[in-house]
Amino acid sequence: MAADLTGEAALERRVARRVFLIMTLFLIAIGVLNALGILTEAQRASRVLDPRVPFILELTSVLAMVALAPLVILFERRVPFTAETWRSALFWHVLGSIVFSLLHIALFIALRTVAFASILGMSYSFFTDLPTDLLYEYRKDIFPYSVLILMLGLQRSLEEHRREAEAARADARQTGKLTLKAGGRTIFLDAASLDWASAAGNYVEIRANGATHLARISLAALEQLLSDAGVDVARVHRSHLVNRAKVREIAPVRDGDFTIRMADGSELRGSRRYRQELA
Repeated sequence: MAADLTGEAALERRVARRVFLIMTLFLIAIGVLNALGILTEAQRASRVLDPRVPFILELTSVLAMVALAPLVILFERRVPFTAETWRSALFWHVLGSIVFSLLHIALFIALRTVAFASILGMSYSFFTDLPTDLLYEYRKDIFPYSVLILMLGLQRSLEEHRREAEAARADARQTGKLTLKAGGRTIFLDAASLDWASAAGNYVEIRANGATHLARISLAALEQLLSDAGVDVARVHRSHLVNRAKVREIAPVRDGDFTIRMADGSELRGSRRYRQELA
């Protein structure tokens, strides 16, 4: 249990660090581009504009968002979107986005007040019409907040998938068994019992022990698992691989391809590009 908790904590730290770095770089890039856009528009309109002003405006907003990002990350960890909880999560994240926007406004006003006074030697004023200004900022803030939440969920899913793949490879090396996902089920197979496998969209059709299984894995990943388990497999087509020990006959066909008869009586089409794999 302690090991599981440690693994979960390490996974969450990796997710948080990666998303925070990506989001920070993304926000800085957007801030700089927005500032350059403001300068370009001012030049086109022949307006006199201190070139420091747009950068102060945009980068103080970015700095405020970056400062708030860890709080959003912690909040999302407590209220993640899942198939079971998405309705309640949506409610809480709507509230969270409102709080995020209000804190963002308060922070960038404070930063701009200091920056305008110290760099430009002038005062900064933000509000002209409080309700309209708040709504305008919220409409802008909902996008980065949503992107951050989406990135956290996506990155967590990728990390969990990577962890499962590493665990499956470790099991294959240690026990010679395959751990495969099929919908909500988990299939455990003796790796040596596999006859052949064929790609089927996002799944792989696996023939073993006289039965056919449909597993959610790529053919390349399955090939790696079988190699880890010590099974001598060969790719005979971009969509097929076979267990060499279960090959009973190879017969050429006219176009240079070949057919393979397996121990279970199945016949597979092999591509001439992969003929050397069975040599």
